[in-house]
Amino acid sequence: MATRRKDWLGRLLAGLTIGGWTLYVLLLILFHYGRPERRFGYLSYLEVEVRTHWLTLPTLWFHLGIWGALGLAVTTFTLVHLKGRRHSQYLKVYLVMLASAAVFTLLLYYFYPE
Repeated sequence: MATRRKDWLGRLLAGLTIGGWTLYVLLLILFHYGRPERRFGYLSYLEVEVRTHWLTLPTLWFHLGIWGALGLAVTTFTLVHLKGRRHSQYLKVYLVMLASAAVFTLLLYYFYPE
């Protein structure tokens, strides 16, 4: 019976994929915290003051982080593609999903209604 070699590069690429998705979820929390609040009917009725502008620091970290997550996804996708092993090709699907989610989130940020 042949012994299996440890595939450290495959584990690293899988770890980078999981790290990219974790970063994306944390950035969504920053997006939620930093965006302007909506003035709903009940808040208007009670005359509760709401914030109508983006918070600077969470928005900056969100913006830099989402570009970093997109760069991480593209870089890891390129490394998975160059590695070329059949058993690690499933990572491409997750990385394409991460890249498209990051692009969609950036578009949501840039075209967020004031």
